[in-house]
Amino acid sequence: MPLRARTIVELREEVVSRVLGGLKITEAAQMYELSRPTVYDWIARYEQDGEEGLKDRSRAPKRSPKRTEEAIEQALIAERKKWGFGSKAILRRLEEEHPEIEWPARSTVDEIFKRAGLTQARRKRDRKRVTPFARPYEATRPGELLTVDFKGQFRLRNGKLCYPLTLVDRVSRYVIACEALPSTHMEPAWAVIERALREWGLPKAIQSDNGPPFGANGYGRLSTISVRLMKLGVLPVFSRPAKPQDNGAHERMHRVLKQSATMPPGRNFREQQKKLDDFRHCYNHERPHEGIGMNRPARLWRGSRRPFPERVEEFRYRRWFEVRTVGQSGMLKWNQQQIFISHALSGERIGLEPVEVDRWNAYFGPFYLGQLDVEARLLL
Repeated sequence: MPLRARTIVELREEVVSRVLGGLKITEAAQMYELSRPTVYDWIARYEQDGEEGLKDRSRAPKRSPKRTEEAIEQALIAERKKWGFGSKAILRRLEEEHPEIEWPARSTVDEIFKRAGLTQARRKRDRKRVTPFARPYEATRPGELLTVDFKGQFRLRNGKLCYPLTLVDRVSRYVIACEALPSTHMEPAWAVIERALREWGLPKAIQSDNGPPFGANGYGRLSTISVRLMKLGVLPVFSRPAKPQDNGAHERMHRVLKQSATMPPGRNFREQQKKLDDFRHCYNHERPHEGIGMNRPARLWRGSRRPFPERVEEFRYRRWFEVRTVGQSGMLKWNQQQIFISHALSGERIGLEPVEVDRWNAYFGPFYLGQLDVEARLLL
């Protein structure tokens, strides 16, 4: 049968008994591996309270200097119930009326109000800024959703880098544009996109990855191209970062493009464009695709019925909206404060719909941008 472990109370009783029986305190301390002050303390406790003094004592202090007196607590609570002011204002009133009293710190007053159930827990602000444009878009018919991307760059035989830009219809898999560009700069890319939209009409949405020139590092991933699309009534949609499967059909097309039109590459841009044009014709008109029931994209593609407008009209907002212009630095001036919105929206008018105190839903035309938190000075 195993030996029972000795409790600390039993140890105290044994040490005290041996010392009272004639064992020296130094010897007792060495025998039980204790400090002499500890042995002295146990002896004093026994002499004062007997065996009860050797039992464990509460570690709580008998008197807490930090505890606010009951009368002061009640005065604070009464003031809160009467006026409903915050702790700062209540302290100021009471300090003026009763300067002879040493009132507690504001943090202590807040804790008193919290214990008394006189405060509401502030809603935790979600600081994670998630763009409403990063979401799946399910298209059901040709011309509704286009996907755009740059195929990875490669060198032409003359040593120059080539960046093929591709624009594809999600439902029919029709490759609308396939252009050999010397860079991923915004204006050449937009020229290709605009030319295709003028020819085939406007989709409801265009999906891209998060990189430039389609996306940006700022809030909402909005780029100049994103804003231009929204002004045309086209929703920009972004794939999730590091999730190429969100645009899987486009990625598979790029693998075919690489094998068919870049191995080997052209000697120059003119020759490379001819290879891309041949690829595009074959992909659209000759190659059956398993993803569309072994059909050919050209047999399904019809374009969109929404024509490219001759003139882009300025957005109008409902009468109860607060309409503000975003500054050239992407900042919105609000009550002498500067709140960053987006560089891409510089110079544009946005509409703000009141939701609650210091909270506004922000829109660019019909497109929801997020919620403006005036207190935090953030577009969430």
